[in-house]
Amino acid sequence: MSYQQIYERRLSQAMQRKASAKSRATTALAREFFSSDDTANTLERYNDDQNCDWISLIRRLVKLSDYLQERSSGGNNVTDESLPVIVSNKIGESRRVALGAAVFNQAPSTFLDEIRSLFEALLKARQNKWKRERAVDESMDVDDEEEDDQNCGADELLLSEEGQLYQSLSTLGWLSNQFQTPFREALHSVMMEAIKSLIAGDFETEGMLDQTLEWKSQVLVPWVYSVVGAEVYECEQWAAQLEYAASECFVHVRMNELFDLVTEYPESLPAVRELQLALDRTGRIFYEKLAFEWRQALVQRLIHPGAQTSQIIDVYINTIKVLREMDPSGELLQVVTQPVRDYLRGREDCVRCIITSLTDEEGGGDLYEELKRQDAKPLEEAQLDEEDEEEPPTFDWQPPPSILQRRGVITGQVGKVSSSSRRAGDILSMLVGIYGSKELFVNEYRIMLADKLLSNLEYNTDAEVHKLELLKLRFGESSLRSCEVMVKDIDDSKRIHTNIRSTLELNSSRDDPPVVDAAIVSHIFWPHLQRDSMRHHKKIQSKLDQFCKEYEKLKNPRRLVWMQQLGTVEMEVEAYETDADGNVVSYVKDVTCTPAHATLLANFEDKSQWALEDLSDEVAMSEEMVRKRMGFWVNQRVVQVNRSGEDLIYSLVSASYVNSNDHSFIDHNDDDEQELAVSLGAHEEEEMKVYESYIVGMLSNLGQLPLQRIHTMLKTFVSGSEHNYDKTPNQLAVFLQQLCKEDKLEVAPDGMYKLLKKSAN
Repeated sequence: MSYQQIYERRLSQAMQRKASAKSRATTALAREFFSSDDTANTLERYNDDQNCDWISLIRRLVKLSDYLQERSSGGNNVTDESLPVIVSNKIGESRRVALGAAVFNQAPSTFLDEIRSLFEALLKARQNKWKRERAVDESMDVDDEEEDDQNCGADELLLSEEGQLYQSLSTLGWLSNQFQTPFREALHSVMMEAIKSLIAGDFETEGMLDQTLEWKSQVLVPWVYSVVGAEVYECEQWAAQLEYAASECFVHVRMNELFDLVTEYPESLPAVRELQLALDRTGRIFYEKLAFEWRQALVQRLIHPGAQTSQIIDVYINTIKVLREMDPSGELLQVVTQPVRDYLRGREDCVRCIITSLTDEEGGGDLYEELKRQDAKPLEEAQLDEEDEEEPPTFDWQPPPSILQRRGVITGQVGKVSSSSRRAGDILSMLVGIYGSKELFVNEYRIMLADKLLSNLEYNTDAEVHKLELLKLRFGESSLRSCEVMVKDIDDSKRIHTNIRSTLELNSSRDDPPVVDAAIVSHIFWPHLQRDSMRHHKKIQSKLDQFCKEYEKLKNPRRLVWMQQLGTVEMEVEAYETDADGNVVSYVKDVTCTPAHATLLANFEDKSQWALEDLSDEVAMSEEMVRKRMGFWVNQRVVQVNRSGEDLIYSLVSASYVNSNDHSFIDHNDDDEQELAVSLGAHEEEEMKVYESYIVGMLSNLGQLPLQRIHTMLKTFVSGSEHNYDKTPNQLAVFLQQLCKEDKLEVAPDGMYKLLKKSAN
């Protein structure tokens, strides 16, 4: 036979088989199964006008099951339908396969979705019935009474037919193969929805995991048992699968609430502990996903320019506490909080915020409580590994965590547990670890302490001494030695002030009492203070000179050098205002200002009107600075300002000026802001000069050096000096570029820096 004849013969046989298949009873039954008549009748029984094709599936599946049972009861007679292939020794199994092939051959694409919807409806009906039976339990979400009455009838009708459905599925044998996927999808979907409604947003109630497992035992287990049958339930270990699935859904719900768990800590502590139990039930596989989700939540909701640094630090502290509770190994903490540490390292005010919270007794919160801990250890000891500790045992000794607890939750490897982990997490050491050095924090505390001490007009240092002693326990005494000298300076100033004041009171009249109080500081141990020069008014300068003479007698041969723009002056000034009747009245008010403000106003006792240029020459300050300072008195309605051509003329406020409607301030900004005693810019400039001297010395001796080598040598040699080197390589590169612009250094194309050789003219 030729190939053409063989092809035509096989095509003819295929057409005959196709025609025979269309005339089979199973094919006709499959067409009837997917007809819409039964669906319309069933929708009428359920009083549902929606297009829900799954509603009629129970009756249609029962009809298919009845067909197989009728054929099986009639024996192995196959005269009604020819079976081209015998797939089993039993004719009933062959009919089941043929019927399944016919049904799924004609099934629409939405058939499995309808099966899933049917399983979801059955499981929800079981759940609603369980809710109604447990309506007295306040922890369960119960539907409204009207809605519950409407759904109750439909649920009861659906549950009354589920027995026939499960028997039909057992007869057809489709559940273990064709319906396995929609059955599990429906199970997981309803389980997630039910557990979410049960625990979502509730972080304070204890026993939420137990309630979830109770719901699983009373709803899921009986339903799955009735669907798959006793034999399959035991064989496929459905009890263990449902236990795992319930814990998995519990973890997934809490994963979407990780940021809220952190922000509401410690109120959310019960939810944190139950999440840990659920993770232990699911194994280590979910810890990696948990770390990713937690990391993403922090990046999206916390690390952005709109969040204040103090808020980021508070969330970071809570994150440390939560993760220490969940993972004693600390591995999860390292992975989750790494973006937060990197972001905080780039914020300029991070160190200041940490020190402010650490020393704020009223609003410091967790950080101040951390500082007051009785079991607080120095930072060096808090960061040691457990094998490096050589502390003698005490009655409070606790054994280290077991090998299972020490196992990393992500990698599963056994690692060292630091002493800070065993002490419930040393938060301060974690914050200091962001920068890797405590010197930054010590320097920032010196600056803050200087401002607090110099603004303390009563010479009261008790609170600062208490905080300093607490800080010495954590940062070490040697690091805070300069701060001790600063506090001692204020105490000595109080004693000196008392002696000098008593002497001046004896030598002065009642009409001219001593008015100068001074804080005498040892400038070597203090940060760089504001040293802008100015010329005081002669009346103020005479009071200062009088104090200096008495100090020289008391502390000979020491001399005082005034920092002229630092300090506080309390004055009584006359001002005008309009009373309730519209009359202009004068009154005397107390004003607290800086020495610069006091000197400027004192000059108006000598002359009632000053031009800006003349006043600037009189006090030896720049015109811009005088204009800024005079804005304070203009806004206090003590001085008025007018324009004469391009010049500004200042004069004391008069009653006629207040009564007039022309109160133009001529773009004078209010200068009533508190200034810092420490000059941060001058302090940084002084540091840069020190670094420059070291860099010039290196390049003079070694010729040319790359950036990284200069950075390493600065860390080595500058660490023991007064100005510690705490810059990053990027900051150093910016500084070196500045030196190149100033023609002090030059950089080669290969990145080597060397001193610039200037040609002799």
